[in-house]
Amino acid sequence: MHTKPKKPLHLLESIVVGVGAFIGLSLIGMIAEQSDTMMIIAPFGATAVLLFSAPQSPFSRPLNIFGGYFISTVLGAAVLEYTSGGWLSVGIGLGITIMLMHLVKVVHPPAGANFLIVTQGHLSFYLLWPLFTGLILLIVVGMSVHKIRQKIALE
Repeated sequence: MHTKPKKPLHLLESIVVGVGAFIGLSLIGMIAEQSDTMMIIAPFGATAVLLFSAPQSPFSRPLNIFGGYFISTVLGAAVLEYTSGGWLSVGIGLGITIMLMHLVKVVHPPAGANFLIVTQGHLSFYLLWPLFTGLILLIVVGMSVHKIRQKIALE
């Protein structure tokens, strides 16, 4: 029995994944640039790797992505608002962020980096609009790429 080599299929899938990530992160880049929050792109890059390359991972579920970023952004902004923002409050805040993500079952590792970017970049609640607009766009592009990958795999 002779089977078809999978190399061309993997190459095509890889190109689709790369183009999807380019589109998703470019949209986020435009939003971040307009809202003067370019530093939020760093954790989005890690989210894109999970979303486009490992869409079956529990960390790639839209609920985990939204929940993790929501918790980390709100807690990061709260740490800045209600503490000195020193190393101890940042450490405690990140510990609480991870604890809450675990507790409500929305663990998303890049959200931990988001907490640090919020606290170290002295960002505040105004970050919610560009952050969640970017997340929605990234997830829509990611889900579209996943559908395309499934169609490629069936052919």
